[in-house]
Amino acid sequence: MAIRVTRSHRSHGLACASLCGALASSLAAGPAGAQEAAGALPVFDAHVHYSHDAWEVAPTAEVIALMRKAGLRSALVSSSDDEGTQRLFAAAPDLVVPSLRPYRRRGEISTWVRDPTIVAHLEERLRRHRYAAIGEFHLYGADADLPVPRQLVQLAKQHRLILHAHSDADAVERLFGQDPDARVLWAHAGFERPERVGEMLRRHPRLWADLAFRTDHAPGGQLDPAWRAAFEAFPDRFMVGTDTFTPERLYYIPEHASWTRGWLSGLPAPLAEKIAWRNAEALIAPVWQASRERRLSGTEAARCVQAARAPGATRLEAQQVVLIYRTQPQPIRVGERFSVQAALCPRAGAAAVEGLAIDATMPEHRHGMNYVPVLRADGADAWIADGLLFHMPGRWRLSFDVRMAGRSERLAAELDVR
Repeated sequence: MAIRVTRSHRSHGLACASLCGALASSLAAGPAGAQEAAGALPVFDAHVHYSHDAWEVAPTAEVIALMRKAGLRSALVSSSDDEGTQRLFAAAPDLVVPSLRPYRRRGEISTWVRDPTIVAHLEERLRRHRYAAIGEFHLYGADADLPVPRQLVQLAKQHRLILHAHSDADAVERLFGQDPDARVLWAHAGFERPERVGEMLRRHPRLWADLAFRTDHAPGGQLDPAWRAAFEAFPDRFMVGTDTFTPERLYYIPEHASWTRGWLSGLPAPLAEKIAWRNAEALIAPVWQASRERRLSGTEAARCVQAARAPGATRLEAQQVVLIYRTQPQPIRVGERFSVQAALCPRAGAAAVEGLAIDATMPEHRHGMNYVPVLRADGADAWIADGLLFHMPGRWRLSFDVRMAGRSERLAAELDVR
């Protein structure tokens, strides 16, 4: 049996009810909805949240299932706090691209710009995990020049990450004033009219816009002429997003993807593909890949050394990666639950780790465990599997399948359990 890892909106002015009207039919669609998404135009959802108040309402596995049902190619996910993002990433590293939001709780949306502890929070998360972006953050006007937002911009520059800004045009101008080389994804296209969005895109070649939580570009599912003109003038700069800023909107992801495909059908196929997924992938995927490849330096190297020195640690080596694991408690006893802590140390030049699978079998008896453990991330390229149990004595084989660049390497240890 394997286990795998593989608010408030100040300017929205749109009623959630108008966007969520098809929620019930989306949930009822079941397998038919999944079949409908199969073979359909892929969608890169560039605006998803999975915050602390959503975890019980929408369990992680259910959210991933909704994304796959929607036919998402990828999803840029951020959360208040970051734990929600890490839960989704651990469950589907092939689908989820993490973005680091500065908020630890929802209430910090309006206070973070004057809270210096936010900087320490961002620095700590950047040490532990990898991201493609910082945001989505809410920032308006002259607040962009306050010390905390300035430090956020410098962290994005230092780590070469995208800024996902829920901002007015004034704040966007100030962000580029601080870092002219910044890459800014303008959440909701600033809730501006298409003519104003076009002006900003023309002024800033490193500005992109998501259309999350907007319907004015396709009222009634039909393209607005002014927005069509903007899409045609800037074919490489727009992308789509759901904006799951409340837990119930997570269930709207499939319906939103279907609605998106509907209005995109009114555009030439090459342009529709760009807005649906190619623009987001062209911006985000290279940043994400580069972020994942910057590893085993500083804190991460020290973490691997520390893991190897821990009492009871076992080192397993493969062509692309070194894996260091230990069990807790030690020794493992029949009929008693235990955990496995694993640190992955890719070799120099190896591809980024995309996922991990852990399994335990008894080769002589040709069966595995009777229990389903829970796997969770514990920092960069580190994982903890809880709830394992060997139900009978004998020789067990503990296997680790590490997925890198679309391929898996298996590392295994033999355990004699009494």
